[in-house]
Amino acid sequence: MCTATKLNAADIARLTGSDFEYRYKELSKSSDAEIRRYIERTRSLAAPIATGFNDERNAEWFIRSYLALKLILASTLLANTALYARDHNLQAVRPYLSYYLMLNCCRAFIFTLPCVPWKGQATIEATHSNILNIASDKLKRLSANEERRCGSILRIAQGQRNLFSYRFPATGLSLFGASLVDLDVAIDIARLFTELAQLNLACLEGEISKKTSDAFSIPKVDDMWHTLRYKTAAQDFIDDDDYHRVGYFHSKYTGPVALVGMATEGLVEDFFGAWSSDNQVGFDPDIRNDLLLDLL
Repeated sequence: MCTATKLNAADIARLTGSDFEYRYKELSKSSDAEIRRYIERTRSLAAPIATGFNDERNAEWFIRSYLALKLILASTLLANTALYARDHNLQAVRPYLSYYLMLNCCRAFIFTLPCVPWKGQATIEATHSNILNIASDKLKRLSANEERRCGSILRIAQGQRNLFSYRFPATGLSLFGASLVDLDVAIDIARLFTELAQLNLACLEGEISKKTSDAFSIPKVDDMWHTLRYKTAAQDFIDDDDYHRVGYFHSKYTGPVALVGMATEGLVEDFFGAWSSDNQVGFDPDIRNDLLLDLL
């Protein structure tokens, strides 16, 4: 009797229509039927976007993709920081890091969903409750079991982070006992949402290439400021690295591509390099920069 082989990177690339073969680690734990069903549904949702795709839509999807990529790189930094903290008994930061490394990847997942309309600042500044609800709900397309498992852990992590942000129990992390969210589990969930974000954009790439071979430009749109401007109640900043990186993509980005296609070596090096120090002792921000997104 022949044993069916699992979907590999080339198989998934053919199903999505993407030019990029990607080694899905967390997603490979799902069944082939679940993966096929997710891809089929995502491509069907991407089809109306691909029909009549134009420069304005190209600008929107560049913004969504660029912001998603940065959130995933940020989660990678947080995850590696959390691993270092665990190894060096820096317990006070663990609930914060475990929660936010997952939350950022949930946001990246939402930004890349073709069924979620883009509302600019309102989408970027969605509440944590909305982010968790939407991410969990859309995860049902892959698996109802994963929706229940991940949704539960995300909300437990949110509650544990809140306790150490606003109350700070005297017994420390031992208060939670066995219910403390395990860091390795948090990283696995973040990686799953990362891979689904990668898969979402691969499906959009495939649908657009199926309908047109045109190259698109990025027109000047107000939403582009969301990629490089950072405002607080008291201050307003323009990030120079974002400014130059967006300028680079302005001439290179001719249509949506899978996330791994945007993660150029220079972009990744610059992102993690910003957290380096002249003091070589201690945490190395460049370590395991492919912990969540398997860089080519």
